[in-house]
Amino acid sequence: MQTATSEPELSDYLAMLRRQWHVVVAAALVGLVLAAVALALAPKTYTATTSVQVRPTGLAALTGERTGRTNGEVNLDTEAQVVRSARVARAAAKLLGTDAEPAQLRQRVDVTVPPNSTVLNIAYSAGTPGAARSGSVAFADAYLTYRRDEVIDRIDGHLASLRAEVEDRSEKLDTLTEATGDEEGSSRAQAEIRSVQREITDLNNQINPLNALRASLAPGEVLSPASTPESAASPDFLMWLASGMMLGLMAGLAAAYVRERRDPRLHSTRELRKCTSTPVLLDFSEDGPGSVGGSPTGLISASDPAGQRVHGLAHTLGARSSEGGRVVLVPGVSSGPSGITVATNLAAALARIDTDVLLICADPDDGAARALLGIPPGPGLAEVLTSGADPGHLACRPAGVPGLRVLRFGESDATGLLQCGAMAYLLRTVRGGSRYVVVACAPMSERADAQAMAGVCDLVLPVVELGRTPGPELRAALDRFEAIGADVPGLVAVPTQAPDGTAATAGAAAASDPTPDAPVDGAQEDTSSNDDLSSAAPSLRR
Repeated sequence: MQTATSEPELSDYLAMLRRQWHVVVAAALVGLVLAAVALALAPKTYTATTSVQVRPTGLAALTGERTGRTNGEVNLDTEAQVVRSARVARAAAKLLGTDAEPAQLRQRVDVTVPPNSTVLNIAYSAGTPGAARSGSVAFADAYLTYRRDEVIDRIDGHLASLRAEVEDRSEKLDTLTEATGDEEGSSRAQAEIRSVQREITDLNNQINPLNALRASLAPGEVLSPASTPESAASPDFLMWLASGMMLGLMAGLAAAYVRERRDPRLHSTRELRKCTSTPVLLDFSEDGPGSVGGSPTGLISASDPAGQRVHGLAHTLGARSSEGGRVVLVPGVSSGPSGITVATNLAAALARIDTDVLLICADPDDGAARALLGIPPGPGLAEVLTSGADPGHLACRPAGVPGLRVLRFGESDATGLLQCGAMAYLLRTVRGGSRYVVVACAPMSERADAQAMAGVCDLVLPVVELGRTPGPELRAALDRFEAIGADVPGLVAVPTQAPDGTAATAGAAAASDPTPDAPVDGAQEDTSSNDDLSSAAPSLRR
């Protein structure tokens, strides 16, 4: 037996999500709950921000130094690093009155520079709103103090250098003046004196602006002092919940995929066709062609579209043989009433087009067939096999399905005889008494009756219940039929059936119109047909 394969399509994944939606939803909810618990347990962090405007000191213009990059002589990238420096952090710790290490405080500071501005936003994070505000203010004050002290130190250093030069030039001037005395010196000496005087004047011209700059120095100011934050900056409520739900959703999708891969059951007609190359002759699944909306296949009316598909299967089976006596075995592959339900519908469809069909209920649990056809319990196949009763007198006709005779399983214990020669002989014998004989047997996952009967039946039509039948089980069943040379023209796919197999499509009751309490004995209605069945009884008695 060959197996048909194809690449997964988007519809396969969507079908998987429909089947495993509860796993995905449950995982997403678990992720959401875990995120909520984490939010409740996670420590809250508050952030306060102080905006500081950094001003040029003017020192570069006086000294001729140009080191700025971002805004004139102020390099804001450098200033942002200065705010987070160890020296500023130590000064901030003193302002806060804390013994915390500067490295710990620096980790709580974040400095940003708005585009096209001379502003530093100094943000400080702490466990309480008050601590966050105090930390931001302390770092802003420490930075401004550090910047002012640094500029003053540079001014003082430059002034000291200039004053030293003035003093040196003044001493030289005194020496030159004493050498010339009161008398008019040489022109060369006078020129040298005038040169030193000009140098002293130039140096004083540099000292005076520096003194004025030192007195009016304003390296920056606080534009917007930090306020006490009203809510925590982290954890972010919406982000944590969304992330938790998303992680749960991803975990749910992964779990759904793993469950689907480990689930051997066939859930759709597409999966069925991928599992085996045996064609699907009749499809009742909700996602298959000509579906009936996923309704279980009860006794379907001939006017129903689903009933017409059953009639189409009946014509297909009839076209495979132009002679009478066709025996069709309809076993369910997996546990459940799907096999006997399909066999009942097939027998009813054949009876509508040929009016001479015998349905043999070879399943000890024939309650589904009796419920669909409105037949009460009574003697049948079991009595034929155990005591040689006349099958012609035990077959009955359900109301509403003319041309159909039904041989119930019976009331005796004949389960052990279904795989014996008596059953095989009965099937060979009854083929001459009916145009078609449909045999409904127990599911193959429960008993080997189908394998024992397949050798004496003309056709075998396995029924696959989607959502319940495992793929390996179907392949094993087809391999067994192939090993004994049984003719398997195709498969029937049905959706998951109710435990009793009695759920039906709309209009089923009107189609069958059974009269449960008034079954008609076939011997009273059609003695010619039952005479052919009776011919099997003497041999069975022997």
